[in-house]
Amino acid sequence: MIDAVKRFAKPFGEAEPVTVPVGNGRPTATQVARRGYEYGIPRGGTTENNQGGGDLGGDRREQLQQLYQVYATCTWSSTCVDAIARTVTAGGLYLDWASDAGEGDQEEPARPPEVQRLQRLLDYVNPTEDIQQLVRGMVTDLEVAADAYLEVVWFLGEPIALYSLDAASMRVISDPHGVVTQYVQITEDGQKAYFDPHEIIHVTNDTPRSGLHGMGPTEKALLPITTWLYAAGLLKETMRKGDPPTLHIDMPESMSDSAIKRWLQQFRVRILGPKNKGEPIITQGGATVVELQPSKLPDLSAAKSEARDEILSTYGVPPAEAGVIESGNLGGGTGDSQRRTFLTNTCGPVGGLILEKLNYALTDQGFGIKGWTLKLREVDMRDSQVIEGIRDTRIRNGTWTINRGRADIGEPPVKGGDDAAIIDRQNMVLVADLAVMSKAILAKAAASGLQAGAQVEGLDMAPTPPPQPVPPALAAAAAQGGVQLTVPGQAPAPSGPPQESAYDWQYYEAEGDDADVFRDRLRRALATAA
Repeated sequence: MIDAVKRFAKPFGEAEPVTVPVGNGRPTATQVARRGYEYGIPRGGTTENNQGGGDLGGDRREQLQQLYQVYATCTWSSTCVDAIARTVTAGGLYLDWASDAGEGDQEEPARPPEVQRLQRLLDYVNPTEDIQQLVRGMVTDLEVAADAYLEVVWFLGEPIALYSLDAASMRVISDPHGVVTQYVQITEDGQKAYFDPHEIIHVTNDTPRSGLHGMGPTEKALLPITTWLYAAGLLKETMRKGDPPTLHIDMPESMSDSAIKRWLQQFRVRILGPKNKGEPIITQGGATVVELQPSKLPDLSAAKSEARDEILSTYGVPPAEAGVIESGNLGGGTGDSQRRTFLTNTCGPVGGLILEKLNYALTDQGFGIKGWTLKLREVDMRDSQVIEGIRDTRIRNGTWTINRGRADIGEPPVKGGDDAAIIDRQNMVLVADLAVMSKAILAKAAASGLQAGAQVEGLDMAPTPPPQPVPPALAAAAAQGGVQLTVPGQAPAPSGPPQESAYDWQYYEAEGDDADVFRDRLRRALATAA
């Protein structure tokens, strides 16, 4: 079968047929050529001068330049993109131990040499940028151009520097099946730089069709952005002219064309413009001036607001995150729910795309690191009192241990803090002692006078056992403390110090107190009662 495959001549520009190893050997993705074709790639593959059609048309550079101009011109486009980029990178990029569950019960092992070298790369990526600016620029490019490019500088088989590249100047060279063979950068003045695939980290946004490039929210929001730009331009010209009224002027028949032109020139000088706002319109010779319609400023402002809402929806940015204060917040959820939606549906997928590419290119392929991964730290924007209240509730109901709560705030663990506890007001009970506590509560309820057969929350209570005689050791301890113990059913002494019931000493006996501790407890209780 393999010989039969080798006899076929491969079409021009396509990859060589690869022999699949026989047996248990499993070929990798780079060893097996695919048969499907990517959308938008011309016959024979992409070249420097022919990047294919795709969704942005033939001239991709011009289209991307327009998208960047839209980002710089439309206020709400740049606001949404900046909000996403800043939120994704707010906590910074850091290297974490992959086995860390965040419970605070595991100590991070010593970092291997390759992990330390990767950390040095993150600390100093290049002379002009830091890693946070680099990642923030990648998010911005993904939101505007739907593609982000990083140049990886290699030395002795490992990356030593990272640089950002302009998406509009990049060209992807591939075969008809989408297998990338080279990257080319062509600047506006014709300078060229060639890169091998391992020298470029290429991150693409999601797209409904396959291809070498993604589709960003700026391209999807072009219609509402264009509407907003036209409304803003019309509003700017209206305000520049001083919001003039729309008039119909009926000149007399005897007025010549030259006189009409001269009157119109005077009208533009004396009436239009903010300095002439409120200046009356004066006519001569029987001319009539009639206002056709009131000011259009409210309509223009309403059109801009509607276009703004469409832009925010396309980018997936809630109004509160874009600085829009909603009156009543009808149907929009609370601020916390909007924040969670923004983090989960908008920022999370973008951060995941970048992390997947960086981990593969740097952690795996670059340094060969196993057991460590790059992560984006999330910054909690909630109120401090709300956060502390949630932590306190989780610790009190046993969801978190003390050490888990301390790990959440960056504090070291404490001895004995790995046991979950349930705290009810001022009482703390270990989860392991819940069964004992439950029996003690039922016994105390039975001792309080419940009749045999009574129901306590659906539980049948057994008959109250008869009181037990006072043990001699406890009686002697009580006598030394000046306390006389009695058993229910016996007549109390006519005089003497206050007395304790048999159930009291049975309770203290259940606590495990010895004679001295029991005597001290009685003395303090009697002193308080006196």
